[in-house]
Amino acid sequence: MEQRKIGRLTLFYEPSEQEAAGIVEDACRRSMHVIGETWGLEAPSNCSVYVMTSLLQFIVDSAPWSWRLLLAVTLPLWFFRARRLWPYVGGWMQRYGGRAAVGVKPPRLIQAADKSIGELIYTREDDVAEKVGQITCHELTHAFMARLRLPSWLNEGLAQLTVDRFAGRATVRQDTLEVLGLQPAASRPSQAARINPADRAAIVRHYVRGYWIARLLAQIKPQSTRELLLARRSRRELERRIAAILGTSPSALWSEVDRMVLSHFSQAAIRTPA
Repeated sequence: MEQRKIGRLTLFYEPSEQEAAGIVEDACRRSMHVIGETWGLEAPSNCSVYVMTSLLQFIVDSAPWSWRLLLAVTLPLWFFRARRLWPYVGGWMQRYGGRAAVGVKPPRLIQAADKSIGELIYTREDDVAEKVGQITCHELTHAFMARLRLPSWLNEGLAQLTVDRFAGRATVRQDTLEVLGLQPAASRPSQAARINPADRAAIVRHYVRGYWIARLLAQIKPQSTRELLLARRSRRELERRIAAILGTSPSALWSEVDRMVLSHFSQAAIRTPA
């Protein structure tokens, strides 16, 4: 396997994937700059990026030797779920203790992926190299934030928002705001997401809700939102700080936040000329 150093990152790829490696390398350089400028975060000290043509191979190659026996023993517990997700994903972030690994599919596999879920969330991107770049940025954002152990909704929301900065435009469809108005009394999102491709409505709601809340936080108080990422915090402390940014109480946060998002971005749409 070939490798290249990209600052603190190491890129691994098969010799036949030279072209894809060049696209991912460029995306890594751009992403590191965007993540640093947006959130003030540096690359993890032990992070690898792989041009990923097989999920099982990526996990085996990226795992430290000390983890491989554990992965082999627990294979039935995680591989079935991973295999179900493989057709839909463009990238994958795996954490092994203090080590993070990112896998990104090459352009030909991105083009062949099942886009039926992604099309419900994201704006269309016909430039496959740019799409690979956006996926690289998304997964690297997860890697940069992995040590914080953020709840899944915030982790995904911040990653999607970072991709907006990478692309220079909104990459989540504006009409996904409608999803937030479908449940009048929304509850706290789960701490972690167990994505089931068969439940597309739940997937869309999870990703969309996280994105719009993160976007609201970053628009209202960008510096306070950056400060959420200075250290790992408990869920209670995170929610207390998020409620303070939004001007509400922690107890009222999850009953009010969707209404706040809808009100803010509906008014923004009215103020913005067509």
